[in-house]
Amino acid sequence: MSNGQKSMKYIRLMLILLFLSSLTPILNNVNAQENTSYQSINFNSDSSLNVNNSTYVYGYATSNQNSIIISWELEYSDILYDSGELILNSESNNFLNPTYQWQIFLDFLSYPGPCTCYLTVILESTSPQVIIKPIFFSPDDEFLEPALIIDDNSNNLFSDKIYFSGNAWSFDDSLPNLNWNAVKTNSQASSCKSDSSQILTNSMEIESSFTNQYSFENELDISNFEDGYYSLYLWANSLQNSNSLNSEFYCAFIQVDNNEPISTIQSQENLKLLEGFSPILFDGSVSSDPFFGRSKLNFVWVLSQFMPNLNDDKFHLEVINVSSGDDKRTFLIDSLNSGNYSLILTVTDECGLSNSSFIEFSITNMAPIAKLSIDDVEIFDGDSLILLQDQEIDLDASESSDTENDISSLGCIWKVNNVPFYEGCKRTFSWPDSVNENEFILSLEVTDNDNLISQISINIKSESSREGTYFSLTLLLFSIIFVSYAFYKRYNIMDEKIPKW
Repeated sequence: MSNGQKSMKYIRLMLILLFLSSLTPILNNVNAQENTSYQSINFNSDSSLNVNNSTYVYGYATSNQNSIIISWELEYSDILYDSGELILNSESNNFLNPTYQWQIFLDFLSYPGPCTCYLTVILESTSPQVIIKPIFFSPDDEFLEPALIIDDNSNNLFSDKIYFSGNAWSFDDSLPNLNWNAVKTNSQASSCKSDSSQILTNSMEIESSFTNQYSFENELDISNFEDGYYSLYLWANSLQNSNSLNSEFYCAFIQVDNNEPISTIQSQENLKLLEGFSPILFDGSVSSDPFFGRSKLNFVWVLSQFMPNLNDDKFHLEVINVSSGDDKRTFLIDSLNSGNYSLILTVTDECGLSNSSFIEFSITNMAPIAKLSIDDVEIFDGDSLILLQDQEIDLDASESSDTENDISSLGCIWKVNNVPFYEGCKRTFSWPDSVNENEFILSLEVTDNDNLISQISINIKSESSREGTYFSLTLLLFSIIFVSYAFYKRYNIMDEKIPKW
């Protein structure tokens, strides 16, 4: 093989590899599409169908499946006229999203008679796709009642207004009138069972808001409705030769919630607390909706403290804790610093209506308890102590106590004759150079973070003062002995002068 032939072989090989690599994203995309469920189904027209004979209805479907199943039903006033099923295989060149053309034959001549019928077509799958088309069948061009289809709405709880949309058609292609009524019911199980006379009594016309020839969007004002359960009826109406023709009634069970819930806080009677109190529980579980009760409520607790303003003598609220959730029916406070507090409970129902209540309470600070030990011996307020000039002693106030929230903030100040001398709860102490007298007062001040003070004061004396004390005691003793002797001698002399009989 020549070099030129080898070169051509390599070129062809490279071109093949490049081609295959270019197909990789496409193939990957195909696989992704196959693993993703995609489908849709539509009629070939959104308009209603007016017929006086048997007819075909056409449409198309798109799916990433190689075959699809389409089922259909033709109904009139809850009477099943006809039904069937179609199984279609893909014949499209678009292998990513094949399009299926389908048709359904409706043999109206074999059905009971004229009708405003509804054709429901379903593309079967794990998530079925449903479309509905009204068909006016009248062999003699008899005027028929209008058709109404309301879009699905998963929500059945409303406040103030009800929003809905759908499509409405008339036999003569004119725009029908839309009407509604809401009949109170006891429960969902008993809803949508009213007779036509009850539905039509005190019914209300809806101001039309058609967005195109068939589609509409409307809102119903229910702001004056009492809270409770209702059967909501909607229907279309057409006038023909002074005759009022109503469509079938659309009915849905709804819940009306126009009143906000009631927020209630329960607590102990005395809300003037001392710092270090036992945990206090605030209970909001009795909060409820006037009609729907205590279920499906959300609770938000906001704890704030009154703090002084910097520029004036007024106060502002500073948020220090927020707790929320449908399970947060209570609020527990186990420790707080002294101050004035506000606790707000906001209760919100499913419609977003809310109500708040609040409670205020105060916490008074407790002074610390000073405890003094000198050389591991406990000393009490008013005690005296002899201190030699060259002697050192260990001062210890670390066993001073306070409430749990303040214990870590305690500070100790030592004073000599009321003059600050040391800081710190453990100190080594000796006779101060500044004291020239024979005694002085040593004071311990224990302070918490709220500047409350507990104090112990003791009298410190020198050795010379102790000698002076000994001399005074000796002199006092001699004085007592001398006075006693003097009284004794006087008594004896008087006793000798008394005559003996």
